[in-house]
Amino acid sequence: MILERFREMSQGTVAKIILSLIIIPFAMFGVDYYFKSGGTSDAIAKVEGKSISQQQFNQVLQQQLSELKESMGANAPDPAQFNNPQMRLAVLQKLIDQTVVEQSAKSSGLVISDQLIAQRIAAIDAFKKDGKFSQSLYEQLLKARGMTPVRFEQELRDEMSLQMFQEGVLNSSVVSQVSQDAWAKLASQTREISVASVSPDSYISKVKVEDKAVRAWYDSHIDQYRNPERVQLQYVVLTADAVAQDIVIAPDEVKKAFDAQNAKPLQPVSEERRAAHILLQVKPSAPEAERQATRKKAEQLLAEVKAHPAQFAQLAQKYSQDPGSAKQGGDLGFFGRGVMAKPFEEAVFALKTGETSDLVQTEFGYHIIRLTEVKGAQSRTLAEATPDLTRELRHQRGAKKFVEAADNFSNLVFEQSGSLKPAADALKLEVQQTTWVSRNGAGAPAVLNNAKFIQAAFAQEVVRDKRNTSAIEVAPNTLVAARALNYEAATPKPFEEVSGAIRQELMRSEAEKMAEQAGKDALAALIAGKTPEAVLNFTAAQTVTRQTVAGALPNELVDPAFKADPAQLPAYAGAALPGKGFGLVRVSKVAEGVVLTPEVRKQAEAALRSRVEQEETASTVASLRRTASISMTKNALDTPTRASQE
Repeated sequence: MILERFREMSQGTVAKIILSLIIIPFAMFGVDYYFKSGGTSDAIAKVEGKSISQQQFNQVLQQQLSELKESMGANAPDPAQFNNPQMRLAVLQKLIDQTVVEQSAKSSGLVISDQLIAQRIAAIDAFKKDGKFSQSLYEQLLKARGMTPVRFEQELRDEMSLQMFQEGVLNSSVVSQVSQDAWAKLASQTREISVASVSPDSYISKVKVEDKAVRAWYDSHIDQYRNPERVQLQYVVLTADAVAQDIVIAPDEVKKAFDAQNAKPLQPVSEERRAAHILLQVKPSAPEAERQATRKKAEQLLAEVKAHPAQFAQLAQKYSQDPGSAKQGGDLGFFGRGVMAKPFEEAVFALKTGETSDLVQTEFGYHIIRLTEVKGAQSRTLAEATPDLTRELRHQRGAKKFVEAADNFSNLVFEQSGSLKPAADALKLEVQQTTWVSRNGAGAPAVLNNAKFIQAAFAQEVVRDKRNTSAIEVAPNTLVAARALNYEAATPKPFEEVSGAIRQELMRSEAEKMAEQAGKDALAALIAGKTPEAVLNFTAAQTVTRQTVAGALPNELVDPAFKADPAQLPAYAGAALPGKGFGLVRVSKVAEGVVLTPEVRKQAEAALRSRVEQEETASTVASLRRTASISMTKNALDTPTRASQE
């Protein structure tokens, strides 16, 4: 049973780490610090008494819209068009599913103890120094990233609960040897297929839409036809590089560092390497789904880099989320060992000049690294070593100074919430200004095009009360704060402006319905051995297996093609193709699978197990929802409703 698995996992051996070594007292940050990143506590839904706040909902919604924008690239429409009740409901249902699991875990007796949290924190490489957990480093990193211990530990606690739930489901999934053998045989089965489709384009000319239907659609879907909400901002940016620029390293400090390395008249210098990278950020404490989504994007970008290696710099400028190097095509300059995060360093020193790494994960996210130049070991005098030693000393002192500056920056923008000038003056920062910025990030400078920042910029206390945002980490060692100069709420577009587009949408929708029905009628006729009314142009036959079918068939036709009965050939199957009418597949030959090699059998087994695990997870969540008390308010969807229990 899943709940039994919860109890077993929660009672395992934990490291003997005293929580007081990790939990930071209020005195380290000040009581006010714990409330800076807070938001509205208005509940838009409740699951077994636990509230889902408007802030939680907005964060996930903004993330989904940002991912939609990234996945569609330059062809993406304004994501505001997708910020409709259907999208909002899907996001809220996702949050409800997560909360159902968390609440079920708690009610089952699962306790993520403080000691277990401490053990997990102590195991995070980002918090280690010389291989051991460092409390001071832990404090510095949290403060620099604008996070409180309470928030960080709660996110970690929730993540561990979800992980235990998933592992409990996966460990309860049983796939018999008979099923594995049958799946393996089906995996190697070949089918000769041809494809045809009934397109909506053939029916557009037959559709007539009345003017009153266009008006009725506009009136009932007016939220889809709005000029986006937008804001003009003042902002200031604090970076570690900017802080380090004012640091002066005296010659005697350089000499002391030189002597400390056991310098002789000629100093041995270890090899240095020059590298460029592309960074896609994701925090170690981010939800599993967010980490997986970021990794998927990184894998797609890695494939593009390897397909077009000469375009590395351009791709870094376009996609890298490291503001310190993106503008330079990802170039990080020369560095030796001991400077970068351990996984990053190991990858760089394993590459040959001109090579590109696979994905490298650090506490900052996923990196794609290219080695551009190597300077071998050599001997240098003090004069020759001075530039590098100066840069290293400035970097070390700058890292410490940035933590102090970040704390001062956070306090000033919070305490002097009516203006950015006090923070800018105190830290010698430039107050900059944006053009109009919308909720989907359009118009925002690169440094501000961050989902967390955009959400903060549109908070009521910012746009209505003209208060500063809190200090927000938009990239490693980069903090931003902003305030609204002007704000425009979302407004409906005039009917006359959108009526033409609405008419086209309605015509297309009706044509899709007509094409789908024609396709179903054609399929029924083919199965009955009759000639269909619709004109069908089947493609040339091609032979596929489950493993090679990708690209040969629309996804919606894959299962129908392999479920078609091979007893009577040719066999026909079909399915609706969203937005494209109806697809049909003809199966003309079937060859049973052969005995598989151990390697292929292993792959087939893994595929079957993954599918079973997905179904088990979905079934378990659905079962938990049926017995849970779930309700939602109108805040998220604009209309009161009850959450579906199905």
